[in-house]
Amino acid sequence: MEKEEKEKKITILINNRPYEATKPVMTGLEIKTLGGGPVDYWLILNVKSPDPDAGGDDKQIQDAESVELKSGMHFRIINLATFGA
Repeated sequence: MEKEEKEKKITILINNRPYEATKPVMTGLEIKTLGGGPVDYWLILNVKSPDPDAGGDDKQIQDAESVELKSGMHFRIINLATFGA
């Protein structure tokens, strides 16, 4: 049974630090909270390689949006102000 519990663990990266997901589906707000980020910042899912300008295939995750998590997923919590207006 211990082996089954290990297989159920989901480790995701938030700002390049590993975190164990508390459940298999989490909202954007829950992921930001898990990563200790400010809740008013954006949550970005890196779909492919991280893009320094948050462009390309990266996807913004809304606070109420549910994400089915898989180990190895990479998220960034970023300040909207870093993009300028």
